[in-house]
Amino acid sequence: MPSNVEIKARVTGFAVFHALFKQVFAPEVLEHKILRHCDTYFKCESGRLKLREITMNDESTAELIFYSRTDSAGPKLSDFVKYDCTGTSSQLKELLVRANGLRGVVNKTRHLYIVGQTRVHIDQVEGLGDFMELEVMMKDGQPVAEGTAIAQEFMEKLKVAPDSLIEGSYIDFLAPRE
Repeated sequence: MPSNVEIKARVTGFAVFHALFKQVFAPEVLEHKILRHCDTYFKCESGRLKLREITMNDESTAELIFYSRTDSAGPKLSDFVKYDCTGTSSQLKELLVRANGLRGVVNKTRHLYIVGQTRVHIDQVEGLGDFMELEVMMKDGQPVAEGTAIAQEFMEKLKVAPDSLIEGSYIDFLAPRE
């Protein structure tokens, strides 16, 4: 199962944080995309299950994602499985709502950057505000400690204060677990 070492933090001022990111990492950016996400979360016994509908320019894709990670602030390991369901997302959404129940929906605009083996997300989340997220994409056999060190280095360079780190997922703030 693929895994990431992740952190998520609240940022004060989308434009200010975005400018800092570009100043620090501009020469190292391998890729930049602006995406619109509609994440529909389903009730799930363990971990989280969501249908992500992605719009970029005039293209739309969808993927079903199950992931499991601890709800703690700071770098943490996340195991996940993705399934491409482009073209069938509306039927799949209906099926999962009927089978599992709807937990909630998160809408956001995401600036996605790739720097080395790290995905950097700068998010504007409807109803919640501005956030940043790091996903250090772990290589096969790579020690978790290395991924944690990479995440901590990014946090230092981007001046992410420990008290800005958040636990859980955006959905946990919009629709707490029952």
